[in-house]
Formats: sequence, C-alpha cells, structure tokens
Amino acid sequence: MNKIIFLLVILSLSSCQNRNPNLSKKQLLALANDTTLQAADMPKFIFPDTNYVPPVGAKYTEIRAVDLSSPPITLKVSVQEGAKQPLKLSMLGSSVEYVTLQLPDDDDLFMPSTRTNLLDDHFVTSDALGVRLFDSSGKFVQNLFISESEGQKQIDIEGYRRVNIMDISGARCFLSFIDYEGVQNPFDFYMKGQHGDAKIWAGEFNLANRPLYTPQSELSPLSPSVKMVPVRNVPAGMFINDDTRFNFKGISDPVAISFNNMGDTLCKFTNYLKESGGAYISDRSFFYRADGELFFRQEFCDTIFRVQSANRIVPAYRFDFGAQKLTPTEGATNKTQGKWIPWKWLVFKNTMILIFTEGRDCPACRAAGEVTFHCLLFDKLTGRSTAIDMKSQFPENILIENDIDGGLPVPLNSLQRDGDVIIATYAKNQIEEILNNNNGNIPTETALKLKSLADVMKQNEMLVIRIENGAALAEGN
Repeated sequence: MNKIIFLLVILSLSSCQNRNPNLSKKQLLALANDTTLQAADMPKFIFPDTNYVPPVGAKYTEIRAVDLSSPPITLKVSVQEGAKQPLKLSMLGSSVEYVTLQLPDDDDLFMPSTRTNLLDDHFVTSDALGVRLFDSSGKFVQNLFISESEGQKQIDIEGYRRVNIMDISGARCFLSFIDYEGVQNPFDFYMKGQHGDAKIWAGEFNLANRPLYTPQSELSPLSPSVKMVPVRNVPAGMFINDDTRFNFKGISDPVAISFNNMGDTLCKFTNYLKESGGAYISDRSFFYRADGELFFRQEFCDTIFRVQSANRIVPAYRFDFGAQKLTPTEGATNKTQGKWIPWKWLVFKNTMILIFTEGRDCPACRAAGEVTFHCLLFDKLTGRSTAIDMKSQFPENILIENDIDGGLPVPLNSLQRDGDVIIATYAKNQIEEILNNNNGNIPTETALKLKSLADVMKQNEMLVIRIENGAALAEGN
C-alpha cells in the first residue's frame, strides 16, 4: 500500500544530449533509423561525485519593497450578482490544432495527474511513472526517465532516484536528480528530503543536442546522455537567469530561497506570517512565470510578489478579500465557512482569472454542500473584474466553449502555457470522469462529442489541444 501511495504522489522527470557530435548527416540519419539498438549499445550513466560543499549562510540580504515605477494593483475579490460572462476559447487564441500522443506499450497509461508541456517543437509528459518525449505530430520519440523497473507496475522505493523538473526554457529542460539511498517507505523518503540527507544533482536536457537513436523497451530507466552539474542539498527551483535559481517554499520559513548552480545560497526571504496554517490545507500558494518573470503568493498572504533579482522581490498584485479573508488560525482550526479562498490563478497577456471558493474545498465539504466556487476575470492593467459563468458546480469539470472551430471544448483545469502557445489535454480517464460528474451541466451536443472521443481513445493515448496566437499564459495552483 505504501508503494501505491508513493506512486500516486511523486512526480518525476529526466533528459539527454548528443554524444556523437562528429558524425556526418548521413551517419546520423542511419543511426536515427536503426531500430536494432539495445541498451547495451549505449554508454552507462554514472552519477558524478559531489565533493563540493557550499559555504555557510546567505550571500545577500533580502530587499522587499514597493517598486514606485510599478506599484501593486489591488484586485477586489467579490461575489458579483447579475449576468455573468461565458468564457470562450476565442478570448485566448484564434486557431486550434489537435495532436494525439500515444505511448508505445499498449499496457502503459497516462495517469490522471500527467502534465504535458511544450519543449520547443516537441511535447514532454511527466507523471509518477516517468517522463516521455514526443515529436510535434505526437509520435513517441523516447523515454527520458522511467520510474518503474523492468516488468514492474509499482515503484520500488528503496534506492529510488527521483527526478524533478525545475524549469523549461525553449529547447532546454532543467532538472534536479535526487538519490534517496536507504529509503524504506514514503515517510523516510519525505524526511530525508526535508533534512537534506539525499544526494542531489542538477542536470540539463537540451532537445537540440539529443542523441539520435530509436529507444527499445530494454532501455535503462535514465537516459544515458545528461549534462550534469554536481551540487549538494539544493532544492529544485525556477531560473531567474542561467546561473541563478529561485525556489518558493510556501508557508515555511524562509518562504523562498535563491541559489546558484553550485548550491551556494544567495538569499533567504523571511516568512513574516506570525501564525501557522496547521494541519488543514485550506489555502493555496501560487508560483509561476509570466512575461519572462517569476511570481509567487504564499498561503494566507494577500500579496503576489514579482521576483526582480536574487535578493529583491516587489509586490505586484494585492487581493482584497475584505472581511472574507482567511487567517492562518482560521485555516488551522477549520473555521472556513464564509471565507474566500483562492483555488486557481491563471495569468494571460491582458487578463487574469481567479477561481476561488467560499468555504474550504475537500471531499467532505463538497458532499455536505459547504463549499461554493466562484470565478472572476481581472483586467491586468486596471484590476477591474468581470464575473465568469462557470457552468459547472466544480471547476475541474469546467469546459471552455470552443467558438473557434466548433470542435471539442477545452478543459480549463488542464491549461498549460509556452509563450504565445496554450495547450490543454484530454486523457481517456479524464473524459470519463467529466461525463460521470456531468449532472446535466454539459450541453447534450458537447457530452456526445466527449463520449465519442472516450469510446475511441485508449488508456495509452492523450489528446493535446494547441491554441495558437493565444495571449501568454501562466498558471498558479
């Protein structure tokens, strides 16, 4: 049971780089078309030594102040009465393309938590089972990292090597590799990570320099050509620049930390909340990139900060919840009725969408009818809001009307961004869940389209919807 729980909650990721830079174009094409290559033909991957020990303490003192040239915009959160505006796909883009990703093994599957991102002109998917690379047409290219051993459908926790994505930039995917040596169960896994007892490396997968070979099912779990930088006790984070990462830690103290590629701590940002959120996960944090900059909001805080440098953050937006603001004490004691709590935050080029709840969201509260969802669209420059008609009781079932080509609606909950391109995904189990939870909220014609898609899709397939010419989108949840 511990292994199954571990399988469902751990996300992993990995990568590669060309080890044959001197081959001719003809030789590379022959290598790319060779379907006989086996794992034994490829160089064995060996984790490097980590002898470097970063100096103690932070190099810089944090700076946290309002940028007078760009003061924070106040976002008034309210439950608006009267007519609500429907959310349509034409608000996000002008054209739609559909691509089907298919895993090579019929017995494999895309998990409900699978995330799909664009990596230059390719797709990369990641979940607890592993990370896979597909070309722009949806054709499977190779496994970057497989969490399970050959013939196993569950992760063997002891000695497990976990790979997390830190950031994606163009054709480059930045990763952190964690080796939890001696781990016996999920709790040991968590504690070793919390206390820095894990061996950690940083790596980069450059799509432009990937090796040209056709992978076989016998490939080793980790792609053998990864450019590695040995570091120690460095948490994963998103890049401010090529050498500096920023890791948002949420309710803990420090609330965030910046560091360089060798693990040297540059700055620690103090958590000024005097109370703790306790055991109840009542509030949600945001950490995302928009317009080339990093933003974050910690739990129970009314401010979204913009990261300007390794040691400077500035308030960008402020939520005004009024008397409905949830405090850490109320969150810890589950006194959330009548309180407004952010659930999801989507940032476009000119607009932003906030989905928030009235009351705490959990299975028990949903069953008891104690949680209500609301949706507001904000003008990014002025902060003015418009109420959005969700057309569904719960946001994971919200479908954006496709008024561009009249095709499939787009699931709001699966939106991802890559610059001006927005993608959304459908897995077979996700469609079935939406239909099972329909309760008459989905128009009959739309439900029939989804059912027809679910009937022909396989568990090892995923439909990707690309919305072109869309405004840049970032996500926090």
